[in-house]
Amino acid sequence: MSTLALRLAGPLQSWGARARFQARRTEHQPTKSGVVGLLAAALGRARDEPIEDLMALNFGVRIDQPGEVVRDFHTVSSLFDEKGRYNPSGGRLPVARGGYRNTETSIQTTERYYLTDAVFVAAVEGEVSLLMELEQALSSPVFPPFLGRRSCPPAGPVNLGISPGSLLEVLGSVEWQASPRRRRTAGSSVTLEVIVDDATGDREAYDAVSSFDPIWRSYSSRRTRHHFVEVPNPDAAARVGTKHDPMGLLEG
Repeated sequence: MSTLALRLAGPLQSWGARARFQARRTEHQPTKSGVVGLLAAALGRARDEPIEDLMALNFGVRIDQPGEVVRDFHTVSSLFDEKGRYNPSGGRLPVARGGYRNTETSIQTTERYYLTDAVFVAAVEGEVSLLMELEQALSSPVFPPFLGRRSCPPAGPVNLGISPGSLLEVLGSVEWQASPRRRRTAGSSVTLEVIVDDATGDREAYDAVSSFDPIWRSYSSRRTRHHFVEVPNPDAAARVGTKHDPMGLLEG
C-alpha cells in the first residue's frame, strides 16, 4: 500500500460533522467527508456521482497547528418573492426540498464557526493507481479545492505527494508543516496528535458520507483511533551554534 499526503492550511477552515442551518459548527480537525469532498471536486465528480471508491480509502489526519475557533454571526433573508419579483418586505427563502419558507420564517439568524491559523496533514491510503489519479487531479483540479466550505480556500498547494508505507508511517514521516513563526519558537522536535481510521478504534466520528447529493445527503459513523508521533523541527538546525551576544555591537 501507498499513501497520499495533503497539506490543509489557510486563513479559515471549517470541517462540519453534525450541523444545522442555524449553527454550522466545525470539528477541531478535518473530517473524512470534507477531505473526500475535496478529492471528488478535484476529480470533477458531480455531487450525485458515486464516491464509494474514495470512502474506501483509509483516512488519517495529523494536527500540525491546532488553530483557534472563531464565530461568525449573520442574518439571511431574501429581497425577492417566490415569483422572482423584487419585494424587500415579502421576500421568501427557498428550501432544499423545494418550495419556499413563509415570510415570517424567511429572515434567519445563523452562526458559522471556523478554525483560524490551523495547519493539518491529511492522508489517504490505498491502491497506487487511484492515488496517482488523485495526485494528478490535485495538481490540475476540475473544481477548485476548499477547506470544508467554499469560503475557505487553501493558502498554498495541497498535494504533498505519494509515499510508500502505511497511513501511520507516512503521517509520522512527513515534515512538520506548521507556520515558520511556530517552528522558530519550537524545540528540536514536536509531538503531534494523529487520528486514523480503525474499525476497532475507541472513538467514533460521524463523518462517513455515502452521498453528497444536495437533495438527500447521507452520513454515518466510523471508528477512529488516536496516536501521537514525534516529528523533528526542520527549523531547529538553523539555530544550532547561534549565540546571542547583546554586547557584541559595542565591541571595538
